[in-house]
Amino acid sequence: MSDDVYDDHDDDLDPTDAWLVEASHRLDDTDSDVSRLVARISSSLNRVRRPARALATDMPGVWISDRVVKQLLATQIRTGLGRLVVFASLDGAGDQIHAVRIGLIARYRDDLPVMSDHVRDAVEDVLVRTLGAKVTAQACRAIHVRWQDVYSREWLS
Repeated sequence: MSDDVYDDHDDDLDPTDAWLVEASHRLDDTDSDVSRLVARISSSLNRVRRPARALATDMPGVWISDRVVKQLLATQIRTGLGRLVVFASLDGAGDQIHAVRIGLIARYRDDLPVMSDHVRDAVEDVLVRTLGAKVTAQACRAIHVRWQDVYSREWLS
């Protein structure tokens, strides 16, 4: 079928268009190869991905996944402050958090000390709303913010 379409319009195509049409036909033939590659990569992701960590809350018997908290942090910072979170770590042993490390992309003309304070406020708000004030008290006093250059992606000191 694809050859018929190509042949019917052969006179209308310039050499570049003809080459693009031919290339697209060849790319279509690799669907099975691509599918096999995606399946192979997907099957190994479970082995690569770290298991989620259950975090204690102020409510006995209720735990929240660290992945959920990290996603909430990234979403709150992105929507509230307009900055992209590129790193988030909830440091602690077991189901406890004793510190939070957040890495973000800085923009030129950002007042980083002021923005860092806003980020700390957003992180504290998410921690208290999701886990509770009691279990996050130590972590709320130890929120470390680092910034990355928007172009070089190097960490700023």
